[in-house]
Amino acid sequence: MSGQFEDMTAEHSTDIQTTSNSTQKISDYTTSKATFFDPAWQIALTVEFYFQYAVIAIGISGMAANALVLYALIAENAQNTKKRAINLLIINQNLLDFSSCVLVVVIYSIGYGVYLTGTLGYIICAVFFSDGAIYSTLNASVINLTALTIERYLKVVHPFWSKKYLKRWMIHAAMVFAWIGGFVFILSGAFTTTIIVNGKCLSFYAWQSTAAEMVYKNLANVLFFFLPLVILVYCYGRIVIVMRRQMRVMADLGTGASIPRSATGACHGGTQQCTDERFTDSVQETQMEHHQNHDHC
Repeated sequence: MSGQFEDMTAEHSTDIQTTSNSTQKISDYTTSKATFFDPAWQIALTVEFYFQYAVIAIGISGMAANALVLYALIAENAQNTKKRAINLLIINQNLLDFSSCVLVVVIYSIGYGVYLTGTLGYIICAVFFSDGAIYSTLNASVINLTALTIERYLKVVHPFWSKKYLKRWMIHAAMVFAWIGGFVFILSGAFTTTIIVNGKCLSFYAWQSTAAEMVYKNLANVLFFFLPLVILVYCYGRIVIVMRRQMRVMADLGTGASIPRSATGACHGGTQQCTDERFTDSVQETQMEHHQNHDHC
């Protein structure tokens, strides 16, 4: 009798445990379903879904526009007998922008939910799923744009110096440096701080310390935002000043007002030729005077 009672008690205890487990599972399932159907969560998923396709659409439009401009620039540069160095920098700029758009379309089309393992998975994670390749091309584009601005500044503000010292190999070196500098800075940080946990890519995650993370991010802001911004503002500001000075000289030539002596010399030929010669001489003299004053300062 005692044995039967113990068996009944054990069976009853097992039933209670089973019922408790079932209740817990139902509770967990209900909670997960409630979380899944949470309106705020649904809105976040919807926004993320449409944002992903909006980025893809922007990338495709950027690819088309940059491909068209790149084709026109390459065709024009091939037909032009005088190969200007500025054309190479502009072509390189469009190539960088085109590459960035291609990477955006490819990465956002694949998505970030791919299960990654092994060395190949780590490389894909650090280069692509961390957006390292995209940021590398963007930073390289900033470097190339800065080089292009400096080249224009030297040509307009210091034409004689640039004609004497600015060589074509410098332009080629600037183009190569733009690619190398952009990729080295970003990928060095990506490879040293990216990890894979359970097949998921955690990019720029495992920093040695908070100080190292802050130094890296602040250095990126200085090198690829603030410093280029200062260079662009200064160079184009000086270019505007020189161009306004040249426009005043041109206005003086058009109104017959007092103009530099070099512009009033003897002129032979047609009226258009005479005006062109006077304008060229006056602009050269104005630029020479500007450089002399700048040297004295």
